[in-house]
Amino acid sequence: MGLGHDATRHLGSLKPPIYETSTFVFQTAEEGKRFFELTYGLDEAQEGEDSGFIYSRLDSPNLGPAEERLAVWEEAEEALIFNSGMSAITTVFLTFLRPGDLVLYSSPVYGGTATLMTGLLSNYGVECIPFRSSAGGEDLEALIGDRDPAMIYVETPANPTNDIFDIQLAASVAGAHRARLVVDNTFLSPVWQKPLLHGADLTLHSATKYLGGHSDLTAGAVAGGRDDIEALRHTRYEIGSTASPATGWLLARSIETLRLRVERQTANASRLARFLSDHDQVISVNHLSLIEPDDPRHDIYKRQCLGPGAMISLEVAGGEEGAFRFLNALDLVHLTVSLGGTESLASHPWTTSHSRVASDEKLELGITPGLIRFSVGIEDGGDLIADLDQALAAI
Repeated sequence: MGLGHDATRHLGSLKPPIYETSTFVFQTAEEGKRFFELTYGLDEAQEGEDSGFIYSRLDSPNLGPAEERLAVWEEAEEALIFNSGMSAITTVFLTFLRPGDLVLYSSPVYGGTATLMTGLLSNYGVECIPFRSSAGGEDLEALIGDRDPAMIYVETPANPTNDIFDIQLAASVAGAHRARLVVDNTFLSPVWQKPLLHGADLTLHSATKYLGGHSDLTAGAVAGGRDDIEALRHTRYEIGSTASPATGWLLARSIETLRLRVERQTANASRLARFLSDHDQVISVNHLSLIEPDDPRHDIYKRQCLGPGAMISLEVAGGEEGAFRFLNALDLVHLTVSLGGTESLASHPWTTSHSRVASDEKLELGITPGLIRFSVGIEDGGDLIADLDQALAAI
């Protein structure tokens, strides 16, 4: 909880102060020279030597505590904080992909990530090929053909359907082709899933969500091996995707209560999933707590997940009209496109987060006009059930 902060170096302050400054003063010109040498990798640090701080676009004292705490959570050598989830993803792509490269990615995937792959990366000559959760090793090899992919990108559970993908399978294929495996761990957080322990090279988050957890910051995060993180750090220097001091401070604060919040949210979500699965206005419910032993996903879930998380995907009757009646009738639950906050949040992926995806593709992926993405918060579970019950009656 206190990792990365030494109160004796900050006038005894129990919590880290916020260093809202654009630049830092060098005690001597020689010190400034040395800081630049170490920051830009022009020389190696001596034992116990600190690279210091130069400019907040590069780094600030408030990022260290959040990065160290996330690295422990993900059981990674190091971690980095960025100014948004998409900037973290983009920094990973810019660092490790080049024109002509091939990327395999799980589908469905967050709408912003999908648009980045089919838009910007495609424009830069990177070919991105999707695969479904049902794909086996032979299916992935068939997609690869006679080329070695540079990266396999997996988001599991998937946004917004909650499909789960086999990280170890992806790691096996990536290893056979010397590809880098990147896993988006936003939905489960490191409380319930640690992709690096299952063969991933990098795990990333929209830290806006569960890591931040209070709907009051925008951030991204990546954790992994020291060499990969160092490469990402230098790209972050160059493109300015570094998080602000205030964001780093808020994130370090939030990681202290990560387990408490996620466990409460998950308990609520498991209770609500059972309620929804028995309701006559609900066509289907996908929450990992409902996976039975005879479900094909059961072995994957038991192997790589420590808990079911707090994201529910449900399809209500009546298509888009029914979904809108339900969403408009919610009282305690907020209608918004984010997730992972202490508040319960609901959204309509068809018309919001995945609105730029073609309709036929959305239907193929299970994203229907009646689909609701529900992020369960820490409110009283009985109150949440009462709110859902009255909103479903409006359909």
